Amino acid sequence: MAVATVTSATTEAATTRAALSWHTGWFVKTMCYKDTRSFTQTALSRNGFRTVATPPNAVLGSDDNTLVEVSYAPAQTSYQPNQFARVHFTVTAMSNNPSAAQVARNRVRENIQKQRYIDTC
Repeated sequence: MAVATVTSATTEAATTRAALSWHTGWFVKTMCYKDTRSFTQTALSRNGFRTVATPPNAVLGSDDNTLVEVSYAPAQTSYQPNQFARVHFTVTAMSNNPSAAQVARNRVRENIQKQRYIDTC
């Protein structure tokens, strides 16, 4: 990631490069596939991340310092969106601060894993 800062009133600029650290991990959760996006967005917002993009099968969240991407896919090809099935999740966090990336990944992953249904899908 490159960051440009103006050092004076003239057109002179300084560029600083900081190493981008990322942490990733995956897990499987039995749930209704139709609820994956809402579970993911809830986990991101509970941890201070605002949703910045929602491509198919993923949600991207940011707090301006750390970027967290959660992607998901059904574990089998023959599933019903309104029935319980195994869903694969991948949580990846990126930041210039390695500790922030690791903590973000762990907290978002843990929050998704802990969400439960009260009744059924």
